[in-house]
Amino acid sequence: MDRLRLAITELPPDAGHGWQVEIYVNDVEMTALGAGLGMDPYDVLVPTNRFVAGPGPVTIPAARCGCGEYGCGSTDVVIVQDGDIVHWDWRIEAPIDRRVTFAADAYQEEVERVAADHSWETPDRTAGRLVLESVDPTRLPEGVELHWVAPDRSDPRRFQVSLMDRGRQLILGFDWADRTPAELAAEIRRTLHEVPRRDWPG
Repeated sequence: MDRLRLAITELPPDAGHGWQVEIYVNDVEMTALGAGLGMDPYDVLVPTNRFVAGPGPVTIPAARCGCGEYGCGSTDVVIVQDGDIVHWDWRIEAPIDRRVTFAADAYQEEVERVAADHSWETPDRTAGRLVLESVDPTRLPEGVELHWVAPDRSDPRRFQVSLMDRGRQLILGFDWADRTPAELAAEIRRTLHEVPRRDWPG
Protein backbone atom coordinates (compact mmCIF):
# COMPACT_ATOMS: atom_id res chain seq x y z
CA MET A 1 0.00 0.00 0.00
CA ASP A 2 1.06 3.57 -0.65
CA ARG A 3 0.93 6.27 2.02
CA LEU A 4 -0.76 9.67 1.58
CA ARG A 5 -0.03 12.94 3.35
CA LEU A 6 -1.57 16.31 2.48
CA ALA A 7 -0.10 19.64 3.59
CA ILE A 8 -1.26 23.23 3.12
CA THR A 9 1.69 25.57 2.56
CA GLU A 10 2.32 29.09 1.30
CA LEU A 11 3.18 29.49 -2.35
CA PRO A 12 6.87 30.14 -3.09
CA PRO A 13 7.69 33.85 -3.57
CA ASP A 14 8.11 33.54 -7.33
CA ALA A 15 4.56 32.18 -7.66
CA GLY A 16 2.86 35.16 -6.03
CA HIS A 17 0.74 35.19 -2.91
CA GLY A 18 -1.49 32.37 -1.78
CA TRP A 19 -1.62 28.80 -0.59
CA GLN A 20 -1.36 25.33 -2.02
CA VAL A 21 -2.29 21.78 -1.07
CA GLU A 22 0.83 19.66 -1.42
CA ILE A 23 0.37 15.94 -2.02
CA TYR A 24 2.91 13.51 -0.60
CA VAL A 25 2.87 9.87 -1.65
CA ASN A 26 5.34 7.75 0.32
CA ASP A 27 6.90 11.03 1.53
CA VAL A 28 7.59 12.24 -2.03
CA GLU A 29 5.90 15.54 -2.96
CA MET A 30 3.85 14.95 -6.12
CA THR A 31 2.59 18.39 -7.12
CA ALA A 32 6.08 19.71 -7.90
CA LEU A 33 6.77 16.59 -9.96
CA GLY A 34 3.50 17.12 -11.82
CA ALA A 35 2.34 20.49 -13.11
CA GLY A 36 4.33 22.42 -10.51
CA LEU A 37 2.15 23.84 -7.71
CA GLY A 38 -0.56 22.36 -5.54
CA MET A 39 -4.13 23.56 -5.91
CA ASP A 40 -5.54 26.35 -3.76
CA PRO A 41 -7.43 24.94 -0.76
CA TYR A 42 -10.60 26.64 -2.03
CA ASP A 43 -10.36 24.51 -5.19
CA VAL A 44 -10.19 21.11 -3.50
CA LEU A 45 -11.18 21.42 0.18
CA VAL A 46 -13.70 24.28 0.49
CA PRO A 47 -16.67 24.15 0.50
CA THR A 48 -16.45 20.45 -0.45
CA ASN A 49 -13.63 18.08 0.36
CA ARG A 50 -13.06 16.72 -3.13
CA PHE A 51 -10.45 14.20 -1.97
CA VAL A 52 -13.15 12.05 -0.33
CA ALA A 53 -13.35 8.73 -2.16
CA GLY A 54 -16.52 6.96 -3.20
CA PRO A 55 -17.52 3.91 -5.25
CA GLY A 56 -17.69 5.86 -8.51
CA PRO A 57 -14.58 7.42 -10.09
CA VAL A 58 -14.23 11.18 -9.63
CA THR A 59 -11.63 13.35 -11.35
CA ILE A 60 -10.23 16.33 -9.44
CA PRO A 61 -7.39 18.81 -10.07
CA ALA A 62 -4.24 17.96 -8.15
CA ALA A 63 -1.66 20.45 -9.42
CA ARG A 64 -1.41 23.62 -11.50
CA CYS A 65 1.30 25.39 -13.45
CA GLY A 66 4.12 27.12 -11.61
CA CYS A 67 2.60 30.43 -12.76
CA GLY A 68 -0.40 29.65 -10.55
CA GLU A 69 -2.93 28.90 -13.31
CA TYR A 70 -4.64 25.55 -13.64
CA GLY A 71 -4.95 24.83 -17.33
CA CYS A 72 -1.65 26.44 -18.27
CA GLY A 73 -0.20 23.30 -16.69
CA SER A 74 -2.37 20.64 -15.04
CA THR A 75 -2.24 17.40 -13.13
CA ASP A 76 -5.48 15.56 -12.37
CA VAL A 77 -6.23 12.46 -10.33
CA VAL A 78 -9.06 9.99 -10.79
CA ILE A 79 -10.14 8.81 -7.33
CA VAL A 80 -12.17 5.67 -6.73
CA GLN A 81 -12.76 3.47 -3.70
CA ASP A 82 -12.85 -0.29 -4.19
CA GLY A 83 -13.83 -1.92 -0.92
CA ASP A 84 -11.13 -1.28 1.63
CA ILE A 85 -8.70 0.38 -0.79
CA VAL A 86 -8.61 3.71 -2.66
CA HIS A 87 -6.98 4.05 -6.08
CA TRP A 88 -5.54 7.17 -7.68
CA ASP A 89 -4.81 7.31 -11.40
CA TRP A 90 -2.85 10.33 -12.66
CA ARG A 91 -3.96 12.31 -15.71
CA ILE A 92 -2.33 14.94 -17.96
CA GLU A 93 1.07 15.83 -16.37
CA ALA A 94 1.59 12.71 -14.26
CA PRO A 95 4.25 12.97 -11.55
CA ILE A 96 4.91 9.21 -11.65
CA ASP A 97 4.06 6.53 -14.18
CA ARG A 98 1.93 4.24 -12.04
CA ARG A 99 -1.36 4.05 -10.15
CA VAL A 100 -1.16 4.61 -6.40
CA THR A 101 -3.26 2.65 -3.90
CA PHE A 102 -4.10 3.52 -0.30
CA ALA A 103 -5.76 1.68 2.57
CA ALA A 104 -9.23 3.26 2.70
CA ASP A 105 -9.31 3.84 6.47
CA ALA A 106 -5.94 5.59 6.57
CA TYR A 107 -6.83 7.54 3.43
CA GLN A 108 -10.13 8.79 4.85
CA GLU A 109 -8.45 9.79 8.11
CA GLU A 110 -5.88 11.89 6.25
CA VAL A 111 -8.31 13.69 3.93
CA GLU A 112 -10.58 14.49 6.89
CA ARG A 113 -7.61 15.71 8.95
CA VAL A 114 -6.40 18.20 6.37
CA ALA A 115 -9.92 19.54 5.75
CA ALA A 116 -10.43 20.15 9.47
CA ASP A 117 -7.06 21.86 9.98
CA HIS A 118 -7.53 25.64 9.78
CA SER A 119 -4.33 26.54 11.62
CA TRP A 120 -2.78 27.92 8.42
CA GLU A 121 -5.60 30.39 7.73
CA THR A 122 -5.11 34.14 7.77
CA PRO A 123 -8.21 36.19 8.74
CA ASP A 124 -9.18 36.80 5.12
CA ARG A 125 -8.93 33.09 4.32
CA THR A 126 -11.06 32.26 7.35
CA ALA A 127 -13.68 34.75 6.19
CA GLY A 128 -13.57 33.32 2.69
CA ARG A 129 -13.98 29.76 3.91
CA LEU A 130 -16.94 30.72 6.09
CA VAL A 131 -18.61 32.45 3.14
CA LEU A 132 -18.05 29.52 0.78
CA GLU A 133 -19.30 27.03 3.37
CA SER A 134 -22.38 28.98 4.43
CA VAL A 135 -23.83 30.54 1.27
CA ASP A 136 -26.64 28.32 -0.04
CA PRO A 137 -26.58 28.27 -3.87
CA THR A 138 -30.33 27.58 -3.93
CA ARG A 139 -30.97 30.92 -2.20
CA LEU A 140 -29.18 33.01 -4.81
CA PRO A 141 -31.21 34.67 -7.59
CA GLU A 142 -31.84 32.47 -10.61
CA GLY A 143 -28.80 32.28 -12.87
CA VAL A 144 -26.40 33.68 -10.24
CA GLU A 145 -23.46 31.59 -8.98
CA LEU A 146 -20.82 32.33 -6.36
CA HIS A 147 -17.48 32.55 -8.18
CA TRP A 148 -14.74 33.62 -5.76
CA VAL A 149 -14.09 35.55 -2.55
CA ALA A 150 -10.98 37.57 -1.63
CA PRO A 151 -9.79 40.80 -0.03
CA ASP A 152 -9.79 43.86 -2.27
CA ARG A 153 -6.17 44.23 -3.43
CA SER A 154 -6.51 48.01 -3.70
CA ASP A 155 -8.13 48.46 -0.27
CA PRO A 156 -7.41 45.90 2.51
CA ARG A 157 -10.37 47.26 4.48
CA ARG A 158 -12.72 45.87 1.84
CA PHE A 159 -13.64 42.29 0.99
CA GLN A 160 -14.89 41.26 -2.43
CA VAL A 161 -17.36 38.61 -3.55
CA SER A 162 -17.45 37.69 -7.23
CA LEU A 163 -20.64 36.29 -8.70
CA MET A 164 -21.35 35.06 -12.21
CA ASP A 165 -24.71 36.05 -13.69
CA ARG A 166 -25.26 34.08 -16.90
CA GLY A 167 -21.64 34.63 -17.93
CA ARG A 168 -21.40 38.22 -16.67
CA GLN A 169 -19.24 38.96 -13.63
CA LEU A 170 -20.68 40.92 -10.72
CA ILE A 171 -18.33 42.00 -7.90
CA LEU A 172 -19.74 43.05 -4.52
CA GLY A 173 -17.71 44.96 -1.97
CA PHE A 174 -18.05 44.71 1.81
CA ASP A 175 -16.41 46.80 4.54
CA TRP A 176 -14.75 44.54 7.07
CA ALA A 177 -12.89 47.02 9.27
CA ASP A 178 -13.50 46.17 12.95
CA ARG A 179 -15.31 42.94 12.01
CA THR A 180 -14.24 39.42 12.79
CA PRO A 181 -14.15 36.91 9.92
CA ALA A 182 -17.33 35.32 11.30
CA GLU A 183 -19.12 38.67 11.43
CA LEU A 184 -18.08 39.52 7.90
CA ALA A 185 -19.17 36.12 6.59
CA ALA A 186 -22.52 36.45 8.34
CA GLU A 187 -23.12 39.85 6.70
CA ILE A 188 -22.23 38.50 3.25
CA ARG A 189 -24.48 35.48 3.73
CA ARG A 190 -27.36 37.67 4.91
CA THR A 191 -26.92 40.00 1.94
CA LEU A 192 -26.89 37.21 -0.63
CA HIS A 193 -29.76 35.31 0.97
CA GLU A 194 -32.08 38.09 2.11
CA VAL A 195 -31.29 41.44 0.46
CA PRO A 196 -32.92 42.08 -2.95
CA ARG A 197 -30.36 41.95 -5.70
CA ARG A 198 -30.96 45.58 -6.69
CA ASP A 199 -29.69 46.62 -3.21
CA TRP A 200 -26.48 44.56 -3.24
CA PRO A 201 -23.38 46.68 -2.50
CA GLY A 202 -21.14 47.46 -5.44
